Amino acid sequence: MKFFLDFHSRTPIYEQIKEQITSLIGQGELKEGDQLPSLRQLSTELSVNINTIKRAFSDLELNGIIYSVAGKGSFISGNSQKNVIVESALEEAKQSILKAKSMGAKKIEMISIVNSIYEGDETSD
Repeated sequence: MKFFLDFHSRTPIYEQIKEQITSLIGQGELKEGDQLPSLRQLSTELSVNINTIKRAFSDLELNGIIYSVAGKGSFISGNSQKNVIVESALEEAKQSILKAKSMGAKKIEMISIVNSIYEGDETSD
């Protein structure tokens, strides 16, 4: 598992880590029961303060995406992980749509964008 951090981004590092883990789950690269690298290992590999990694893992655990076992590490949760990921994605989309609306985007324009993204996608129910 490889993480790519953008140290020049306005997105905090812990958020980038959370997003990447969530994305890997959504893509099926991380599955229920898979173990994540240790906090110390990720801190060293990414040259990031261990507290940054702890914050990312803590947020993921609060959202039910991962769970921790004392002395063993952190693992991908099976408890509605797909629902958590979908809900998170939908909330992000909602915020983007609200921002676009406040900047003058019209409903028909937004619908057109959604339709073009899902066009030809057999799984777009």
